[in-house]
Amino acid sequence: MSKKNLTTEKSAKKTLRTQIEDKLFSTFEDLKSKVGEKKFNRHVKKASKILAAGAKDPKPKKVKKAAKPTKDTKAEKAAEHVS
Repeated sequence: MSKKNLTTEKSAKKTLRTQIEDKLFSTFEDLKSKVGEKKFNRHVKKASKILAAGAKDPKPKKVKKAAKPTKDTKAEKAAEHVS
């Protein structure tokens, strides 16, 4: 990977984290007063980090190719006809 790709991936991750943080802050504003501002901020940052890590693009799974049928030998064909 080039350096340019690494920086764009990191910045994309960081922007995703900040978006998640903003939504969590706005959603759970009432908990801020109950828990405390420092504790609330710390928990929101941890939660956004975990959620952003889980939002990775899954790697495409490799599709296994079906095994090629083996060529029947003359002996096997003869055994099938006898049965």
